[in-house]
Amino acid sequence: MKFMNVAAYARYSTENQDENSIETQFENIHDYCRKHQYNVVEHYFDKAKSGTNIERADFQEMIAAAKKGKFSAIVIYDITRGSRDVADWFNFRKQMMQAGVQIISTHDNIGDLMNPSDFLTELIGVGIGQHHVLTSRMKSIDGTTKRAQEAVFLGGCPPLGYDIVDEHYVINEQEADIVRKIFTMYATGKSYNQIIDALNGAIGKKGRPIGKSSLNSILSNDRYIGIYTWNRRKVKIMGKWAGGVPNDRVVRIPGAIPAIIDMDTWNAVQIRMKSRTNASSKAKRSYLLSGKIKCEMCGSAYCGRTSVSKRGYANPYYVCGNKTRTRNCHSKNIKCDTLDDFCRKAVRDYLLKNDLSSIAQKIVDAYHSFTSDFTSEKKELISVSSKIKNGTEAILNGFSSEELFRQMQELQERKKELEKIIGESGKEELSIDAVENMIRKMISSGNIDEIVKKFIIKIDAHENGDCTIVMGVTHMMSSGRGI
Repeated sequence: MKFMNVAAYARYSTENQDENSIETQFENIHDYCRKHQYNVVEHYFDKAKSGTNIERADFQEMIAAAKKGKFSAIVIYDITRGSRDVADWFNFRKQMMQAGVQIISTHDNIGDLMNPSDFLTELIGVGIGQHHVLTSRMKSIDGTTKRAQEAVFLGGCPPLGYDIVDEHYVINEQEADIVRKIFTMYATGKSYNQIIDALNGAIGKKGRPIGKSSLNSILSNDRYIGIYTWNRRKVKIMGKWAGGVPNDRVVRIPGAIPAIIDMDTWNAVQIRMKSRTNASSKAKRSYLLSGKIKCEMCGSAYCGRTSVSKRGYANPYYVCGNKTRTRNCHSKNIKCDTLDDFCRKAVRDYLLKNDLSSIAQKIVDAYHSFTSDFTSEKKELISVSSKIKNGTEAILNGFSSEELFRQMQELQERKKELEKIIGESGKEELSIDAVENMIRKMISSGNIDEIVKKFIIKIDAHENGDCTIVMGVTHMMSSGRGI
């Protein structure tokens, strides 16, 4: 008799559960599988992860494996281990049904999703789990709101210039001097670069040098004028990013924190920041090689910048991101026009001096030898997810800035891209004719910049100002990978 191959999945949250819960769930699943003669071929588990969000590392890995046919069924302890969100659960069920993978619960009767009676029973079960989450969430928010109304520190990292004593803000005079210096210099017209130079490598609250992003957050933090704020924005809804929109349950108490900055200085800073924001919202220059240049000295990516001379001439250049943020890198800037024109000529010469068929053949050969284990994407997804979690915790703890919200939105978009890449099954069909036709269309379009973006994979910027340019083909696959 041939046993059905199945995967076992377990999860615990932090609510009245610990790692022993994983072992208990697996023991129960194995007993069930022995009784029904199932062969457990894979184990997946997520520790201390909420059931309101299915963006869990092992859960997503399990979905990808299921779509590749590595097992015929997934066995869980009960429905809530899979998800406590009705929409997420049925989206998961639909994906597995399309992949031909059965979902089995040792404690719930999961039937045919297309059977009206089975669907209703399942819907009630998941709905009860979501109702429990919503009830617990409401009680938690009510309790935290009550503490916030007493201006109690609710966790996280306090802003530079403050320490926490007996759950309340107290001024750290040594750090407060740095804050006052930042506000005073900015209010009197000094640039971010001038302020960073004057700080001479001063360290922020988290042990890193104060950079431009830190300055922006400091200068917009109204705690420095004594205003206690909690729950300023809606950060999460059922475990998912809620966009950071204003929250109608915000707690805002003026005078609850000892002020470091006087109102005249604060107002002068806010007026200047607003005018700076309005100016930066105008049309910006597009930088051809943005995101492709990496600094050899510190490993940071280069970004595009434009300076304007006294006569009004714009001078665009690429600069190391670490150099512009923290001033801790001394790599040389690269003139945009010089590098852009060189890359245009290099790509044009390459296409003109080589037979398009042979170029297409090389691309197809490289593609077919490519193995889709997505190791780098998985590592990046873990990093991006960690940054989102840290950003969310910072916002929940009252650390708020437009720059932070912008970065969170970018991280969310990148996370979606990575999940799509990792979730793809199989390889796309790629033929020599299709690649050759694509290259011909790119050339006939006459848009050399679009061709450069496709054919320049990366550029290494060396300490002496030279660059090493790596050519190939990028974004040939729907996954966005280069060949």
